[in-house]
Amino acid sequence: MNTKIFTYPVIILETYLDMLGHMNNATYLTLLEEARWDLITKNGFGLKKIMATGLGPTILEIKIRYLKEIRLREEIMIETQLVSFQDKIGKIMQRMLRGEEVCCTAEFTFGILDLKERKLVLPPPEWLKAIGVEL
Repeated sequence: MNTKIFTYPVIILETYLDMLGHMNNATYLTLLEEARWDLITKNGFGLKKIMATGLGPTILEIKIRYLKEIRLREEIMIETQLVSFQDKIGKIMQRMLRGEEVCCTAEFTFGILDLKERKLVLPPPEWLKAIGVEL
């Protein structure tokens, strides 16, 4: 499966820090989610499309590794790439980079939820395109 790598730049703000002076662990998840929303919105499957189609992403599992401290006013880049999609289940890998240094990695297992039926469904081609599958 050929997939694109998407990037999302972030500057670490004061509100992202914990009392130890580095980025709070919950903030990592928030920023990773921002990057995923930015990706699908820019690729035509944002909230308006989700509401119109009744199909949206749902997270089933998260594996995250905090590798290096991230501190105030550092510039980081979040890379997002679809790793696989089989049947109704996909995996997205995200990395937070400070220059070439990997600070965090996260793997998200997700599915496409039919918002009316409340069950996972096969992703339509326009969804796959929005998350980087080269059709």
